[in-house]
Amino acid sequence: RLHVGQIIHLVAISNPYNHIIIACSSIMIELIPILLAGALCFLVYLVTYAQTSIPSWRTIRMFNKLPGPEAPFFIGSAFELMRLELEDIISWMKERFDAHGGSFGLWMMGNPVFLIADAEVAEVILTSSKNIDKGSDYKSLERWLNNGLLLSTGDKWKQRRKMLTPSFHFKILEDSTDCMNKNWKKVVQKFLVSKGAVEPLPIMGRGALDIICETAMGTELVETDGRSKEYVGAVKRATEASVVRMLSPFLQNDIIFNLTSMSREHKRDVHILHEFTEKVITKRMEAFEDEKRLEATEYSESDGKKRQVFLDSLLELKKKVNLSSIDIREEVDTFMFAGHDTTSTGLQYLLMHLGENPDVQEKAYREQVEIFGYSDRDVTKDDLSKMHYLDQVIKESMRLHPPAPQIARTLTEDAPLPNGLVIPSQTRVNINIYHLHRNPKYWDDPDDFKPERFSLEESKNRHPYSYIPFSAGPRNCIGQKFAMLEMKIGVSTILRSCKISAVTKSADLKNKMLIVLVPSTPIKVEISPRN
Repeated sequence: RLHVGQIIHLVAISNPYNHIIIACSSIMIELIPILLAGALCFLVYLVTYAQTSIPSWRTIRMFNKLPGPEAPFFIGSAFELMRLELEDIISWMKERFDAHGGSFGLWMMGNPVFLIADAEVAEVILTSSKNIDKGSDYKSLERWLNNGLLLSTGDKWKQRRKMLTPSFHFKILEDSTDCMNKNWKKVVQKFLVSKGAVEPLPIMGRGALDIICETAMGTELVETDGRSKEYVGAVKRATEASVVRMLSPFLQNDIIFNLTSMSREHKRDVHILHEFTEKVITKRMEAFEDEKRLEATEYSESDGKKRQVFLDSLLELKKKVNLSSIDIREEVDTFMFAGHDTTSTGLQYLLMHLGENPDVQEKAYREQVEIFGYSDRDVTKDDLSKMHYLDQVIKESMRLHPPAPQIARTLTEDAPLPNGLVIPSQTRVNINIYHLHRNPKYWDDPDDFKPERFSLEESKNRHPYSYIPFSAGPRNCIGQKFAMLEMKIGVSTILRSCKISAVTKSADLKNKMLIVLVPSTPIKVEISPRN
């Protein structure tokens, strides 16, 4: 019998280009062990990727009874999703939600994943006091946010939630209105000097960052400090890198991710983010100690003084509950991100909707005139209680474009569904708020902008879990009242001074479901003064 080398030699001597064939063949023979080793490494990776969450046979049997698209077991839809552009994932999901009645299951590299856009099913998950563990998808945020309130689970989450809830007492929210009024007026001034089409996100993002730094961290940012712009840019890049990792079974592995250029850029961005928050903490810590020495700090209502800001609460608790510097930074990182990025994201879509719907804008403006006349005075608590139509406008905008478009959980217990099926433990659950808010089962003409949907009359019979822009249940957004207060003051201030015209049309816009909802192209509007 002839071995491979002899066959190559016989072929080569009968060919005038024999030396080339011999050289190429030799290279191929040498590559065979390398290719086999690569294939073996890939197989080992597939096993190690799933080894921490390999589902039991019971989970596999139960999960396969759930509705879902046909796909190869183990690999499932992983490679199909990897091939999609981020802005095409929304339409990919919609096709499958429509085909399977609002919820469907799929396999992702050996992991069972159940996606939900149905209020009855979402209620089962969100009301559970047991299934509160965040999904492993959030692991890609750990380098930035560590294990703060957003990512923590179990006893740590319960302790932190209980510890931080008093920081969002209604009295503290009232104390924040002066700062919000001041900074939204700065945003209006920037809008009014803009020429032609303007991107509202960078301007409102800076305003929201100023507000969260001053109200929650007790630190005023310097207007000319370029670090704020650098911080906002790093947030955008870090969230996009995190979602790319979520969707790639290979990049979820730290060893593989660390070999990529994306990892090096992500490391630089995380350094920018941590450096920014550490400076905020250091500055407030110094001021906090000075105030304590002067007996001028903001303590509880019982001694007749103001309540302390959010960061002061952490500094007070540092010794009481043994909070480390990392513990403080991870909570500050979480609130800095959640407190500015989601607000400015929601408001940029709202300005687009107001520009596209001049009748809605005019009605909202007339409501402001009824409350303020033609004054540009600050918004007060009493004013806010009269802004019924503006409240509907904000809610309708967040229905169509929820700033946080999805929620993830990993089930620790079975979740029985209203239709008699059961989502087994070990399943990763994704509640898709974006598609839930557009489910025709709950919303007539779901893609149309109709603020009247949120009138008392139209809202009273709607399923309570059909609209959840701030999540719901035990792990709902701790800062949702702060966010609504900030948005109402912001929109009121902008509407009274600015007339908004649409440049970007929502029908022409594609969106990417990152940690926050991001338009595939920047949203632009035109701003003109009202008076």
